[in-house]
Amino acid sequence: MNSELAASNRAIAARTGLNDSDLAVLDVLHRDGPQTPTSLARRTRMGTTTMASVLRRLTRDGWVERRLSQTDLRSFTIHATSADRLAKIFLPANQKLTALVEGWSESQVDQLIEFLEDATKVIHESAEQLSTKDRSDS
Repeated sequence: MNSELAASNRAIAARTGLNDSDLAVLDVLHRDGPQTPTSLARRTRMGTTTMASVLRRLTRDGWVERRLSQTDLRSFTIHATSADRLAKIFLPANQKLTALVEGWSESQVDQLIEFLEDATKVIHESAEQLSTKDRSDS
């Protein structure tokens, strides 16, 4: 499944002019809402220099915008502005995935969602531990 998701992301990237890093940032913004560049870098496990390049490209191409913080005018947050462009591309696959569970009971769907959320948490925690170990090994 991981290989197929990666291949799908590469196909979407080729179609949109985005790359894996761009898609990762847009995914975090879509799921978690506006973020500072530092929190985006931490969340996507990118260096700050790489994040700056990604954000310049995404801003230039109209995928995100920078908005000044209301509380700290030295700070800004990044907001996704073109989620609808990606939603149209993902729509056919999303419809097919929805069709896979249409005949399922509500409890079956709830179990699937719970499993996917728990699996995502395990993977996130594993990445956190690996990142922390990498920093302590340096």
